[in-house]
Amino acid sequence: MIQQIFDLALGRAFAPDPLDSTVALSRRFPERTVLALSVYKDGMEALPLTFTGEGATFGAAEFFSAGTEDAEAEWLHKTAERHQATHCVINLTTGYSAVLSNRTRRPESDEEGLLLMRDNPERLLGESPAPGTRPSIAYHPTHNFAVVFSHKDHDLQAVAGLASKAELAVARIQCGMSSALVYVLDHCWDELGGDADLLLIDRASILHLPVNANGLGRPLFDVGLKETALKQALEERLGRLKPQGRVAIIDSSGQNVAAQVRARFPEMTVVELLKDEPQPFLRAICIDRPRLGYDLYPLDRIARPYAPAGLRFVPIVFWSALAASIALIGTNTWRARAAEGQTANLQRQAKQFGDGMTHQVALRHELDAHAKTATAMCDWLLISPSTQSLLTALTGEIESATNQALKENKSVAQLDSLSITRQEGQPQMRLVLVVFGDAPAANRIFQRISALFGRLGYSTIDLKQTLIPQGFRYEHLLSIPQTTTG
Repeated sequence: MIQQIFDLALGRAFAPDPLDSTVALSRRFPERTVLALSVYKDGMEALPLTFTGEGATFGAAEFFSAGTEDAEAEWLHKTAERHQATHCVINLTTGYSAVLSNRTRRPESDEEGLLLMRDNPERLLGESPAPGTRPSIAYHPTHNFAVVFSHKDHDLQAVAGLASKAELAVARIQCGMSSALVYVLDHCWDELGGDADLLLIDRASILHLPVNANGLGRPLFDVGLKETALKQALEERLGRLKPQGRVAIIDSSGQNVAAQVRARFPEMTVVELLKDEPQPFLRAICIDRPRLGYDLYPLDRIARPYAPAGLRFVPIVFWSALAASIALIGTNTWRARAAEGQTANLQRQAKQFGDGMTHQVALRHELDAHAKTATAMCDWLLISPSTQSLLTALTGEIESATNQALKENKSVAQLDSLSITRQEGQPQMRLVLVVFGDAPAANRIFQRISALFGRLGYSTIDLKQTLIPQGFRYEHLLSIPQTTTG
């Protein structure tokens, strides 16, 4: 079902499937080359076939003598490649028998004939077909008589396998004699008159059938004949004709049978059917759909359904609906992306606002730290005045430690007190530093101050670190560097 909808949407369903035997060959292969193949007992004859309108045009024929299956398949493949053909129409000239029957039933339509002949042929034949055979039927135009042809499944399978080995798809397999008889009884009945003998002759077989307005005679046939045997069989059939009767001839044997009949029976009426047609039996196979609708193709195959012209609006509606759906989806997608862009813009603005608030809080903390540092320095100066350069350096180191912590988004320690006192009678100085904060933050300030004293030439005599509530207390005993006079 999905494949059928897909074919209908693409418009392929309005072009007949080459495998659909319910459609005439001319409609299945318009402007395309098909390889027409006649299979004889002693070889094969192939020629290109093209359809223009309702007519068929045949090219020059090529003959290949019977050989091994591989040699025949290779020759057939090369011939098809030369003519750029991918499908073939096959005319079987051997492997059949013909009998007269009055038990057959006419199908109501060609389509019914196709289905019955393929799936339930006994309903048309009035009896079961012979085992290992496939039937085809040529009906009398007005009465319940028919010639029933039986075709061997083995021959059908063999020729289908040969085509498959040559990479050719089979469009139709039929018996040329059967198709020609169907064609004559359907299209040339008025030319036959009320009473006539019908002779169908190809290069290797003969079919002789008496016909009249009320029925058909017993069919006589000879198949798989070489040239000498063909002439002998033809002589025998001509001997059965009525000297003053009427005979209708389809001849592709090259024996000029009509001239032989006129020479032997001057008073006989001779009707040459398809006289100007170089391939009358292939013409009968290809000219249109068989009246019965039989197709001797031996394998079951599924053809793509052929949609009527009234459904041509379906692809238009489908593609219009698809285009509208794509446009609607595109519009909705654009709107969704626009909304996402606005949301992202609002989120970006909110983030910028939050970053600004965080920066303001950090600045306030920095100002508070600077204020506490300044207060501590003032207190220190009041308690133990020091030189201006040492004070400036200590202030700078404490500020650097605070700035670095803020810059690295680390915790900031708060300086609670700082005192520097001279040891009486000793060239020593005691530094007492109280810092509120965690250990990393307090150590950063203390390490910077220690490093400062080291750079200024102070050496450490004693160091004590005491844990106090909310911070640390550092006692640092330093030796004062001795100044030299120049």
